[in-house]
Amino acid sequence: MLGAMGSWAQIANDSTCVFEGNISNVPDGCPIYICTPYPEYGPNGYRPDSVTIVKDGKFRFEKVINTGNWCFLGIEKYGRGPTISISPGMKTVVTGDGSDPWSLTFTNDHPNQKETNIYEEFKKEKLADYLDLSKQRRRINLKIYEASTEKERKEIREEERKFAKENLRPLMPKYFKIMYEFIKDRDFSNAFEMETATLTNIAFQNDNKEDMDKCRELFAKFPKDHMSQQVYSIKEQLYPKYQVLKAGDQAKDYTLRDHDDKPHSILETLGKGKYLLLETVRRGCERSVLDRQKEFLKELVAKYSDKFDIISISISMKDMFYSKEWQAEDWLELSLNETTPFEEIMGTYFPKDERFIFISPEGKILGKCDEEHMLAEFKKHFPFAR
Repeated sequence: MLGAMGSWAQIANDSTCVFEGNISNVPDGCPIYICTPYPEYGPNGYRPDSVTIVKDGKFRFEKVINTGNWCFLGIEKYGRGPTISISPGMKTVVTGDGSDPWSLTFTNDHPNQKETNIYEEFKKEKLADYLDLSKQRRRINLKIYEASTEKERKEIREEERKFAKENLRPLMPKYFKIMYEFIKDRDFSNAFEMETATLTNIAFQNDNKEDMDKCRELFAKFPKDHMSQQVYSIKEQLYPKYQVLKAGDQAKDYTLRDHDDKPHSILETLGKGKYLLLETVRRGCERSVLDRQKEFLKELVAKYSDKFDIISISISMKDMFYSKEWQAEDWLELSLNETTPFEEIMGTYFPKDERFIFISPEGKILGKCDEEHMLAEFKKHFPFAR
């Protein structure tokens, strides 16, 4: 999807990367930006590096890129696109419908990008129905940026969730079968890595042991010394280090710190006859923050504060959590960051999509759920709310 090399002789000894775009369905003056690696934000951290505007469907960047071999392109109000593989001095051509950056084509001479484009062309041929539905889902998601109230954002999230559940989820077995057959005999590449992560997540969420074994075969192709966020996620799902706590198990305690850097046991409120609701919050993820039922949680606390306690476990970098700009909750919020047993706690409590855990006064786990089922599960597991 990236661009053909042009004027290579003129820029081969330079680190300036050129991005030339010819896109449709984006109004003149619309800002468009390049994001590049930013190691200070972690191994997959990034920041906006250059901004320009679209005019007559065209744009051009000339950007010196010395860190990392990837970037991504974003278009205001239309979101960001997939990761682009690049090398210093390389020219990339961007074409397609700019109102859906994930469907843009990026063309260049980087071998990883060429391989990625082969994958994408195959999907367009064999999984056109899935790609079309994914595009529709993204368009629902984009409405979040036009919402002015939390209620409107919540309604959009519910619409997106319902659409995915009714339309995309039924196609997951088909997606897995087709893409597994396509990649199983291919060599390792960035595209192979990303697709293996996607297939592993599908098998993991569906608890399909046969498909999990197939993903282990794919993972065996990864270089032994290769590390990335995808590798971490794949290993976490295929080879869990920790026993996942489930309903009926005794909750496991850990000590974390609050906004004042004071230590707290996450189960310290138990033993007083009150129930406990554990919530995980991904503060660095805009989608997670917008999706959060904060006002609803406030209503529950106001109504049942004598019956249960709530603790939010905040997944965020240490500096972010202790920033004065951080708006603390009305209840106890603890930091799960790079200085804590992050991997163990996530692997024990939150290995899938659950964001809420219901715990009895005796410390028994009563159930888990995502935000969509939170109210029903609250009434189910906390008898005072029935």
